[in-house]
Order: sequence, then structure tokens, then C-alpha cells
Amino acid sequence: MTYQELELTDDLSYTVPTKINANFRQRSFLNVAAKSANFTVWTDDTAGVPKDVYLVTTAAATITATLPTVASGDASLGRTVTILKADSGGGSVTIDADGSETINGATTKSLASQFNFVTLVSDGTAWYVVGNN
Repeated sequence: MTYQELELTDDLSYTVPTKINANFRQRSFLNVAAKSANFTVWTDDTAGVPKDVYLVTTAAATITATLPTVASGDASLGRTVTILKADSGGGSVTIDADGSETINGATTKSLASQFNFVTLVSDGTAWYVVGNN
């Protein structure tokens, strides 16, 4: 039997295997992006790290957030994305499903007020709202 190296946690009262601690740290933070122009979820992230949360500033414009196709299967299956309108500007955020794909049966969803948000998940055939305000 082999044992993993131990590492102190942040509260210094427990030790856990290094690999487990590193995996937890890696998964415990959300990747966040600020957007102020039209974008496509996950594919417009130049750093190559898909984002989990998009904070969108509209000012007076309408910003379109295009969802990736669910037909791609593995790329979107089971992943969640949250889009939030971060400012009080008169513009809105339009969330657009790819082509004829839908979000709860509709091709678009709109966020008009500051702090409106929607969290979406794909089942491989459509997008579904699993959280909003």
C-alpha cells in the first residue's frame, strides 16, 4: 500500500493528500469573464479557458450572448453557464440559442434589468434554465 504526501489545509488543523487538495482548489473556483460586446459562450475566450460566468455590461446597447450548439454533444452536455447583466444601463442582454435550438422551448432569452441572470445547462438536445431571477 502506498500513501500520498500530506499537505496542510488553509485552516492548518487537518492534513489531506496533496492530490485531493489540488483537485479541490482547481474545481472550487469559477472562471469569470466580463463582456461588453457580442460574444459566443466558451468559444470567444481567448485564454483558452472556457468561462462559467459572464458579467455583461450593456450601457444603452443590446449585447448578444450566443450559446454553443448542443448538437456538438460533449462540448456542452451537462456544462452550466451563468450570464448576468451587470450594469443599470438601458440596454439588454439577449441570450441566443444556436440556429433553431432552444432555451426552454424559445430561441432566445432576454435579461433587461441590472443583476438579472440566468444559469443554463444543456442535455445534448436543448438548453434549459436551471436558475434565474
